[in-house]
Amino acid sequence: MNMALRASKCANVIRAISELSKMPIQKAVDIFYASDTFELMEDGVADLQCRSDKYLATIVLEEYREKNIRQVPLTQQKSS
Repeated sequence: MNMALRASKCANVIRAISELSKMPIQKAVDIFYASDTFELMEDGVADLQCRSDKYLATIVLEEYREKNIRQVPLTQQKSS
């Protein structure tokens, strides 16, 4: 994927993250670039860049939530 298309795809996914989660765009930028999904996209794994922006945003947000849940001490996690 060429640099212009990659930059456009990243911007669209970041915008979708911000819209889906109602978070500021800068927070969405931080989450996206820290994600494993971004790394996989950069490496061209499974043609993730061909997926929809909303789909990728959902995957990144799920990844972010999983990482944050694991960081909370067990005494602070809600029981089901």
